[in-house]
Amino acid sequence: MSTRFEGKVVIVTGAASGFGEAIANKFAHEGAKVVVADLDEAGAERVAAGLHDAVSLAADVTTESGNKPSPPRRSRPTAR
Repeated sequence: MSTRFEGKVVIVTGAASGFGEAIANKFAHEGAKVVVADLDEAGAERVAAGLHDAVSLAADVTTESGNKPSPPRRSRPTAR
């Protein structure tokens, strides 16, 4: 694992599938803490669960009022 993004937090929208999922995986592989954001809450949770130090967030970034009020969820505890 690379440490290029160690200590950084990235938010990836549309990360429940496709290119967004691949981008989230790449950032995590490079050492970033990842916020997996998507309209598909279950998909975001699935992707975040497969990453180290990631959280999922159900969000619609296309409108200001489209964001769901749920807080980010840590998919699994992080060992330190």
